[in-house]
Amino acid sequence: MKFLKRIQRIKKRQVWGTLLLISTMAFGTISCDDDGSEDGVMSVEEAEAGWLIGYRTRTPQGLVWYMEVNEELPAETDQASAVEIGFNGNIFTFGSGVWTWNGDAATITKWEVDRTTLEFSVSGLLSLASAGIAGNAPNVFFSETQAFVSFLSEGLVVEWNPSTMEIITVHEVDPLPDLGASFGFYTEQVIYATSDGKIMMPIVFPPPNSTTEFPNPPGAMMAVFDPVASSIVYNRDNRMIANHSALLQDPVDGAFYMVPNFANSYWEPYFDLTGQGVPYGVLRINADGSFDPDFLVDLTDLVDITFLRSQFFIYDQNFVLSYLDEADYQHPDAYSDRFASFGQTPELIIVDLVNGNVTDFAGFNGSGFEQGFFLGSVEGENYFSGFNSATEQGGLLIQDGINALTTVTVHNGNNDFQAIDKLW
Repeated sequence: MKFLKRIQRIKKRQVWGTLLLISTMAFGTISCDDDGSEDGVMSVEEAEAGWLIGYRTRTPQGLVWYMEVNEELPAETDQASAVEIGFNGNIFTFGSGVWTWNGDAATITKWEVDRTTLEFSVSGLLSLASAGIAGNAPNVFFSETQAFVSFLSEGLVVEWNPSTMEIITVHEVDPLPDLGASFGFYTEQVIYATSDGKIMMPIVFPPPNSTTEFPNPPGAMMAVFDPVASSIVYNRDNRMIANHSALLQDPVDGAFYMVPNFANSYWEPYFDLTGQGVPYGVLRINADGSFDPDFLVDLTDLVDITFLRSQFFIYDQNFVLSYLDEADYQHPDAYSDRFASFGQTPELIIVDLVNGNVTDFAGFNGSGFEQGFFLGSVEGENYFSGFNSATEQGGLLIQDGINALTTVTVHNGNNDFQAIDKLW
């Protein structure tokens, strides 16, 4: 029996006939009870757990998304047996459910996971093309029967039912405000449910494509959508020039923080910020999606930042980030050459947002990875996606306190992990 279980877990993609043949060879003739069972010899047991991981692989054509489910988190991804989602995708999970987004076709696919074989099968398809949704479309779940996909550049928020795979309502709202400048991107990428039943959406934009332009008005931006009133409000905070695409949530007290985007590094060298907000600020977000007027940390008061590389996470009001200072990097004279900073090795630090203390961050030491970002919390444990540019490996890392990240799963696909959840 243990032999069969072991074969089943290792060869989870094999069909029933193969298992039957192995069992017959090992144990001889199978007798059946009146109810059709095989005296327990061939009973197929459900996996005790279903860990979903999603990751991307770099190809000459672009980044291809994959997902797989295992009974335990594996030491290495199994891309050959994983489900390929495509290039312009995303993975949504809620409870034990799995959905994927295809931005090219503007469709949401619902998947079922067999708890014995751990195989995926399609159980539903919803097209949002008729609603005008396409490309990147962030999603948030309220329940098993209510979720939302947004596309604010077109002033649309689609409310849909994940169980029946039907559109409930297409909310037409005020689109992203015209800032009077052209950007490489200007959008919402990650959206969050608030405690009072609304949706908050940090809006990200880099410096304009040309130094002759300037946003009007500038400032950090948070959209707050009210599903009941079918309305949206764009909150602005001019204390910071612009913000990152995702919020950082402190797992200790649950507070959300708005931090700078890496592209904020290009404001000060090339634009006149006289009278404007700071490029390297940290703002705290109230439970209703508004800005806390009494909280602002200007990182340049604490650290000599020339270029902000990554924003890793906030843990117990400590912000972990990486940066380059003036001794390590100077911005090119030409604005068109500004991306040259990515070849440099940054410093990793912890900034205490309460007392301003700055210490070195050694959390990646021994993990095999040099950078990463927060993926999510599963059963009280925080998971991160790591990357090593030298080995071109991605890593799934688990956090133990603020200063320790341990590698759980490695992905040899020249990219990173994008999703983790325990479905059961």
